Amino acid sequence: MAFAVAVSMLAGCKKTEDDSAETDSEISLNVITETTTLYFPELDDDHVYITDEYGEYVTGVDGNVLTEPIVSESIPNILEAMTEAGVEAPPLELTPIATNERYAYNTLTDAEKKLYDEIASGVEDLRYKICDEDAYTIEEWAKIYGLVYNQEPRLFYMSAKIKVGKLFYLTKDTNLINKMQKDIDAVVDKLVQEAAGKPTTFEKLKVFHDYLVLNSTFELKDDVNGNYNTTIYNAFGSGAEQGNIQCQGYAKAMQYLCDRAGIKSMVVTGETEKGQSHAWNVIDVDGSWYNLDCTWDDPILSTPNYKNLRYAFFLVPDSWIHNITHMKVSQKKMSSGAYITYFTPPACTDTAQNYFVKNGLVYNDKASADEAIKAEIKRAAEDGSRSAHIMVGSKEVYDAIYGDRTSYNSYAKEFSGVKGVSDECRKDMLIIEFDVIYN
Repeated sequence: MAFAVAVSMLAGCKKTEDDSAETDSEISLNVITETTTLYFPELDDDHVYITDEYGEYVTGVDGNVLTEPIVSESIPNILEAMTEAGVEAPPLELTPIATNERYAYNTLTDAEKKLYDEIASGVEDLRYKICDEDAYTIEEWAKIYGLVYNQEPRLFYMSAKIKVGKLFYLTKDTNLINKMQKDIDAVVDKLVQEAAGKPTTFEKLKVFHDYLVLNSTFELKDDVNGNYNTTIYNAFGSGAEQGNIQCQGYAKAMQYLCDRAGIKSMVVTGETEKGQSHAWNVIDVDGSWYNLDCTWDDPILSTPNYKNLRYAFFLVPDSWIHNITHMKVSQKKMSSGAYITYFTPPACTDTAQNYFVKNGLVYNDKASADEAIKAEIKRAAEDGSRSAHIMVGSKEVYDAIYGDRTSYNSYAKEFSGVKGVSDECRKDMLIIEFDVIYN
């Protein structure tokens, strides 16, 4: 008996409840082994079973082989099909974005740009398919489909599941899509308006970053079967107090906000040091590119609190994270084990806009660093916030301060209601960070 492997573009990042952003997990459809019985639902004349690029049956999480409608060449998309059936389908009210201004798009060959345009416009038109299955290899299709999936967050109803030539959706209900878009922009409009009142790109991005980390929580679920946790909908429009999203949800949400605010940015995917998938952003700030990772700055609190913010991954250069915490940059592992490269992101080499650098929170000797981290603990204890953090200028200063961490725990206990501090320090980034724990 053949077995099925469903290919997914999802990037998830598993996080623990104690505020740490630890691991990512690759999400895919159910994998059927050779000893598993396949269940074939009864077909009508208008449907066929779905097979993957290897000709093997694709199953859902319930173990049933998935089906899809037979596409008539005379009805090339869902909207036209609805019209043919006498069903009134309103046009989709999507946010217009100049695709040809995207950094990743402009790294492509003319042929790749043509496919990108065809996939993007096909999703906008809710098409079933745009070409025959033998028109591209799975690697060629996965690269461009993955770029559209990651770089066009406005297409939030687009499914992660891929098959050469075919387009899949989380929903095909145009009325529902339009309602979801309105719910998204009800939140986004306010954030963009707030950011517009800020004088610098740094401050605008801080508005977006702070909203996402305080109003989102990590959820590890497969979105192929209708969950929107890798989309901007769960980040903004779901109505939940804290939207349930994965790494791609955070990164796409930041991308969408930047799109709306006129800030150049992109979604970059890769892996953690543990080999698990991840996603973050690369953003242009005043002519220099920086990495920004909202997922790993999220404190994962059950109740949002504006005082509980961290900025370890707020506008950092490549040298602080590449091949340290963020691996296989802009690459995707295929089911064969081989990697494809989406594109080469711009180099991030500057530090001027980094949170700690810009705010004068970098200390080059033990005495000043000791005084600064105590002041941070005191501030946090007095205003009821959580994170006390500074950056130091060398590993020698880091080791000296970190070696005294038990004394900082004792120091924190001197403040009323404080139980102590937990260690959130990052030697790889020379960040001294303690979370203040309250009784």
